[in-house]
Amino acid sequence: MLSYKPNELMSSTDVAKNFGSVLTKLARHEVEKIGVLKNNKLDFVILRHDEVDQLVRQEVARLKFEEDKKFVAAQVVKLKNNEATFYSLEELEKRLINEA
Repeated sequence: MLSYKPNELMSSTDVAKNFGSVLTKLARHEVEKIGVLKNNKLDFVILRHDEVDQLVRQEVARLKFEEDKKFVAAQVVKLKNNEATFYSLEELEKRLINEA
């Protein structure tokens, strides 16, 4: 969960009235994000485009890691249960060529 510094929280009214200065603060990296409050509850977050890109890349990397982790765990189970099939490099190359 994100945490916010006091200067990163603004009411929706203040954001609307001072939108230009909000964008300037974000552009100058004075703040990382702006949490927009509506009825004293966090309703929206305003981020720079590069921050959004970074968050998306981090999430994609996390999901790939989790997928790889599950795959490796399944392979470990196969090894422990003597269910793994081993191929020589030559056999593997033939199988890959035949599947293509």
